[in-house]
Amino acid sequence: MLKYFKTTKLNLIGQEQIDKACVALLARGASSEESTKVREIITPVRSILIHAAKRGWCDVPKFDVPEIKKPDTIYLRPDEATRLVKAAADHLKPLIVVLVCTGARMSEALEATWSDVDLFGGRIALRQKQGDIRRAELPPYAIAVLRALPDRSGPVFRAPGRRYRGKTMPPSYHNNGRKGGGQIKRAWATACRRADLPGHWHEWIDKHGRAKREWRPNVTPHDLRHTWATWHYCLHTDLLRLRDDGGWSDLDMVTRYAKLMPKAYGPQIREWWGYAESDGVRNAS
Repeated sequence: MLKYFKTTKLNLIGQEQIDKACVALLARGASSEESTKVREIITPVRSILIHAAKRGWCDVPKFDVPEIKKPDTIYLRPDEATRLVKAAADHLKPLIVVLVCTGARMSEALEATWSDVDLFGGRIALRQKQGDIRRAELPPYAIAVLRALPDRSGPVFRAPGRRYRGKTMPPSYHNNGRKGGGQIKRAWATACRRADLPGHWHEWIDKHGRAKREWRPNVTPHDLRHTWATWHYCLHTDLLRLRDDGGWSDLDMVTRYAKLMPKAYGPQIREWWGYAESDGVRNAS
């Protein structure tokens, strides 16, 4: 974008310049998705101009911002979560189970070390993006899965052993400073496809002229946080408890994550998390 605008004066960047930038900078030009235009062009340019306007260098920007339909919140039913765990690679199974059982963000789970885990007390300390620590309850299923792991030091979840350019890679997943994801992208896509979860094949021609394709699932690892929140509300129907257990600051965020699920799924959720029927009744009361 810097190369495109070069020395254009800030007060000369208006809607026409934004439209031209979309054509010049985006792979599909004017036919790009509205969300792509907003994310890649409009939002960063507007942020710069607002910063400048506060200092009197230009007027406050007034761009046409396309209305973007929010995607439907995706959550898994217990049977779908079971299929996903069964279809996943061995190194991925424990991670998926803990994500479904605790509502952890993937970055929080990948950063967790064994010093954060209290198997006797049934808790795991998760470092949230806000900087504080959420001590999440570990249901019996999660405790059993973690007990079965061979190591008791260092990172809880480990990447499969592999070599890269003649060197053995460390067991921990790559730490990107939470500025992106992708650590389990391929293994996740394979598990979703084998579990018969919705998705599609993406096909393209690479720079060498070779035909490529990859499976792109509709479900993301973050949707497991939606799944946990939805299951939690299905059992307890308590938004305040869900807010506190999930580490959210307000109820608006809670309602974005938790969706209404038929109460008939309650026994399946209790069974999935490993609670006895009496435990489930007590916790839901």
